[in-house]
Amino acid sequence: MSSVEEFDAIIIGAGSGGLTVAVSLTNLGKSVCLVEAKDVGGDCTNVGCIPSKSLLHHSKEADASQALSKVRTARDTLRDEETEHFANLDNLTLEFGKARVMGKGLVEITNANAVQAVKAKHIVIATGSKPRRTSIPGLPSHKYLTNEELFEMTEAPSKLAIVGGGAIGVEMATAFSQLGTQVVLIEAANHIMPNLLPEAAAVVTESLKEQGVEIATGVAAKEYDEEAAKLKLGPLDGQITESVDAVDKVLVAVGRVANTKHLGLDAAGVKIDAQDRIVIDRKGRTSAKRIWAVGDATTRGGTTHLANAWGRKVAKGIFPLPLPSGPMPVDVNVAYSEPEVATIGHQPELVANDVRRITYDYTETDRAYTDEVRHGIIIVDIRKFSGKILGATIVGPRAGELISTFSLAMRAGLKIQKWYDTVWPYPTYSTALGKVVDLYMIAHIRNVHKDFFSWVKGRLKLN
Repeated sequence: MSSVEEFDAIIIGAGSGGLTVAVSLTNLGKSVCLVEAKDVGGDCTNVGCIPSKSLLHHSKEADASQALSKVRTARDTLRDEETEHFANLDNLTLEFGKARVMGKGLVEITNANAVQAVKAKHIVIATGSKPRRTSIPGLPSHKYLTNEELFEMTEAPSKLAIVGGGAIGVEMATAFSQLGTQVVLIEAANHIMPNLLPEAAAVVTESLKEQGVEIATGVAAKEYDEEAAKLKLGPLDGQITESVDAVDKVLVAVGRVANTKHLGLDAAGVKIDAQDRIVIDRKGRTSAKRIWAVGDATTRGGTTHLANAWGRKVAKGIFPLPLPSGPMPVDVNVAYSEPEVATIGHQPELVANDVRRITYDYTETDRAYTDEVRHGIIIVDIRKFSGKILGATIVGPRAGELISTFSLAMRAGLKIQKWYDTVWPYPTYSTALGKVVDLYMIAHIRNVHKDFFSWVKGRLKLN
């Protein structure tokens, strides 16, 4: 493009959020320029969701070298298919290069061959995030891994230390332990998966220990002794208290950092918070007129599916669609460990007086019995009288599938009482949701008068 070509929209970043906006707009007949700095599919396709879940799958059926090779093949095949698809999509121009917002709808694209400019009425920032890197003194670069390097290994290490006990850490602890690697999972908080309710995290901890994963909590990686292959640990604000011997590789999974630098957003008037994330409103608009943002690069990002949901919302905002508007998307988080972990909504450790917490042992379902499931729990928070669902945690088989029922109900405002006559196919894991409803209804019937007066009292206070 030697001259400045004009489009209806320019989208910077071809990950989940950017691709969703691109598809939505091109389906409406709008012209879109999609700019990607590296690979189509973003982190999810190339170094995140796809390779990690592929590794979890293949780790159960292949040796380490075969599993890792199959992961790369699956990832590369999907990336090539996605690249070809979007390169040939009607109304879309795919450009590779680094983008910089120049203001007034103008975006500069720099690649190895040239510097060019494109223009559009609307600009969407969907540049995602990258792994947060933390310094571990003494650890050489060839032993330091993040999710960006992890899947390039051709052999699994004999012993892997994973720093960070969140979703990525727990998933990779599951996969590599299945491949025969000795795994040590290190978390600075008091328990792994610190965003989970403690009783749910305890279920995951017990399962991982049964799989042979060693877990160290309340400590962080302090330094590495290369000669002795020893990783030294201690409290975040304290001295070294213990060490892990014979560590071949260290996977650092301690969070993400937004990819917003070098985009020219300050000059364009786009507000950034202290964590370099783009501040957006309920429609995905930034502080700059006609500049939008979705996904991990924003203050409302977090997961691939949330970026997808915001992408649809932004597309509706740019060119209004004949669809009903709704509340902001509610994020659903899933860790594909063994067992799976899924959460939605807000569930504080201390439950408010007007909230009824239902806890059910997932292993008591008949399907769990036939499948010899040893670890599972469901925790649901519900308003006592109204039946409004506030949040849910599921630990166990198919947790990522079952949480969708709560997602739909919460989005639609479907109270738990409305679930009572639902037919749950037998014997499936979904019958556990029916058990949760039964437990709530028993408590609801027994306490309905007391709950009603508490509800009225609360309403009077609000007014």
